[in-house]
Amino acid sequence: MQIGLIHYTSWPTVGGVEVILRQQAGLMVKAGHEVSVLCGSGRPFSPDIKTVVLEHLNISSPSVTAAQAEIWNGYPAAGYFALVHKLRDQLMPVLQRMDCVIAHNLMTMPFNLAATQVLTELAESGLKIVAWTHDLAASNQDYALPRNSIVDMVREKHSNICYVAVSQVRANEFRELTGNTVEAVIPNGLDLATVLGLTPEVEALLNQIDSQATLFLYPTRILPRKNLGFAIQILKALNELGHDSYLLITGAANQYNAGAEAYLSGLKQQAADLAVADRVIWVNERFQVDEQQLRSLYLAADALLFSTRQEGFGLPLLESAAFRLPIFCSDIEPLRSNLPDNVVKFDLRSSPRNIGETISQALKTDLALASRKRLLMNHSAQSLYREKTEPLLRSLS
Repeated sequence: MQIGLIHYTSWPTVGGVEVILRQQAGLMVKAGHEVSVLCGSGRPFSPDIKTVVLEHLNISSPSVTAAQAEIWNGYPAAGYFALVHKLRDQLMPVLQRMDCVIAHNLMTMPFNLAATQVLTELAESGLKIVAWTHDLAASNQDYALPRNSIVDMVREKHSNICYVAVSQVRANEFRELTGNTVEAVIPNGLDLATVLGLTPEVEALLNQIDSQATLFLYPTRILPRKNLGFAIQILKALNELGHDSYLLITGAANQYNAGAEAYLSGLKQQAADLAVADRVIWVNERFQVDEQQLRSLYLAADALLFSTRQEGFGLPLLESAAFRLPIFCSDIEPLRSNLPDNVVKFDLRSSPRNIGETISQALKTDLALASRKRLLMNHSAQSLYREKTEPLLRSLS
């Protein structure tokens, strides 16, 4: 489909509507659609998405402020009608080529009523328009809207337009205001990779893992003293206990040790024998883990698992604390002397199952982790797009 997204402003303006518009555009392109963004002010943010800046959509434009003043004074006059004419000339040639236009807030907010009128006219002519409703000025006491036929456009449900509310609260307000229901409620989604600034490689890695699983990070080179075999046994215990888990191991085999590759092969065989080979991810075999990639892995991980037998200091403990990760580590020196608060230590003589039970119980009571997982389950931008937005678009085609 050819889809147009329209709003007063776009990137690099930072605001809730602009974030969702940019997110939508990216997801639609990934789904195979051809997307254009139309705005009064903004710049291109992707080579795959055309950005069209139209002066008369800009609410700071003199033509818009003059027209708005006429409406607020109760008398639409030459300035308003001239703006409507200019917007028709600008918008119609672009939008009439579209299969669907998603208007973010333009149908329920009063900042450029000439644009609202032109979109209403286009809908009446048969163009499929979705009014993506983030806000309703007429339901908000912060806006003192005058009463006249032009302003009343944002108080009404236009029969040829499909309305989507971003929350049930907005849907209820819309019903109270217009006496009608919206066609859909589609909550805002979180694009975790964008919000955290993850590298494309780490984002791709996350896309292959269930978002509800716990991701344990072990930043290390492949060395016997790092006790990776024990970490794999703990991972096995966690999954047997019903705690869905993955272990991300960052490092490569030690190139200075002739037996390093054999040691790595042995670890992989151990993971296979324990039936967790698909749960142990050797990150450096997928991409080189430099500082930027390591930072992304820390941001993506849920906890640090550090089962080392011997350390000179134990820098990952400090790094994990800086990234606010729960830390599960060996009860050895010098780790013991350098531990941040709220670290769970385990005796290397304990069984992997006992350690797994301790870790699982600690994570079950971690409110921050629970909140993060709940957010990813209910507000994943990718899931919401796949389950709600894309079916809506298909229903319009």
